[in-house]
Amino acid sequence: MKLTDKPQTVNNLKCILCALVLLTLTTFIGSSQTFLTKYSKLTKKNLNEFFFDWKSYSDSINSNNTISDSIIRDIVMWNNLTVNLEGYYPNKPKYNVIPQIIEVERYYLDVDTIMARLCLGFPEFIEDLKEEKCVVDSVTPFLPLRSLYLTSDIDKKLSSFVGGLKCGDKMGKINKNNIKKLKKYIPVDYGHWGGYWWFISFPIITHIFYADNLIAVMRRTSWWTGDVIWYVKENGQFVRRSDPVTTWVE
Repeated sequence: MKLTDKPQTVNNLKCILCALVLLTLTTFIGSSQTFLTKYSKLTKKNLNEFFFDWKSYSDSINSNNTISDSIIRDIVMWNNLTVNLEGYYPNKPKYNVIPQIIEVERYYLDVDTIMARLCLGFPEFIEDLKEEKCVVDSVTPFLPLRSLYLTSDIDKKLSSFVGGLKCGDKMGKINKNNIKKLKKYIPVDYGHWGGYWWFISFPIITHIFYADNLIAVMRRTSWWTGDVIWYVKENGQFVRRSDPVTTWVE
């Protein structure tokens, strides 16, 4: 897979503007989840209505969604949850779930690929990555079929419903009946370290590091595994490496 790159410049004003855009986007996402105010807590009785409202919210976000950078847009389409989710299978949850936001760090410089490989995919902390050469932004992936966007506020509602959360030094009781009910709608997996949940359909992109010569796509491939996909610039185009540069297991 090849992606065409376009030369870009950055200055302090651009950094400020990008930060304001990200702040505005974050504010919009938080304020637009007004349907959550209907649910002081989730119950078996209101669960179906909750998912109807959640789907309406997700569809409204997706209908206005754009990714202006064509390189990032193609990468998100190729490496996030597949868009070709045809049909419905009785043993599968009713909906797929993906995070609403993917953070993108854009570095306007070349990075040492040898150093990047040693640093599990991208040299996040090398001295040459000066603050004035980095812009932190975010994108919203396009919604696959039968899918929902997960946000931190929605995650909190779902987590409270199934229990098993940390309370000080103690772990709360898991509600197995609520898990069984929730699994009819979405994936449900208890976190490897305990005290938290995964309500996600994998694979998903968790982070993108974007340099002039290398794009590193950080992915979680299951609730306990992940990898890093590389796009390396060759002859003016970003070329996807067929195999992950690194994999990990919790």
